[in-house]
Amino acid sequence: MDFKKFKRILSLIVKYGVFIVAFPTLAIVILRCPYIVPFLACDMCPVVDCPSKYHRREFVAFAIGYIALFRKDFCGWVCPYGTLNDIIYKIKRKFSKNTFKIPLELRLSFNFLKYVVFFFIIIAILNGNPRYYIPIHTSTLMTSIKLAFMTAGSAYYARLLLILVGLSLAIVVPRFWCRFLCPYGTAFQLIKKGVRKVKNEFKI
Repeated sequence: MDFKKFKRILSLIVKYGVFIVAFPTLAIVILRCPYIVPFLACDMCPVVDCPSKYHRREFVAFAIGYIALFRKDFCGWVCPYGTLNDIIYKIKRKFSKNTFKIPLELRLSFNFLKYVVFFFIIIAILNGNPRYYIPIHTSTLMTSIKLAFMTAGSAYYARLLLILVGLSLAIVVPRFWCRFLCPYGTAFQLIKKGVRKVKNEFKI
């Protein structure tokens, strides 16, 4: 087996392995996370059964080391939300091979929406990423999710709707959430553009 093939197989193992391990965290973050921006205040979070509360630092260390060693893009090869987008689209492709090409006007609108979401995320972070409801911890995940819905406010439902709509649109547009809604993805894009501009400026 040549190195390129080995690297490809290893990348797929890591990609889907991370997704499987992180799936409980995805469910909890989508349905229960009280913060408007997940993964930034896990240490203070009252959701005691979320794996991210205890293993976030280890995951970040692994992701940084893996990306640096194998030169992989986080959004495409590590992020479990990105993998979920890929899985949704692949399932759709099993039933229909038709592809949807985004018209230019709609693409511009989606790009504008991306920066609108990012702008509000920055505001939330500057305001301390406040909690909009306090989830009640119980012995079972489903009961806890039910109680979270009962105690949630409009901000929580707005965020939940945004996530579910973004994931649903991944059925027709590959990686819709990643490309047009994810604030972390937008941040990575801006960083890459900034690094590229610096390199071009100084011809690194």
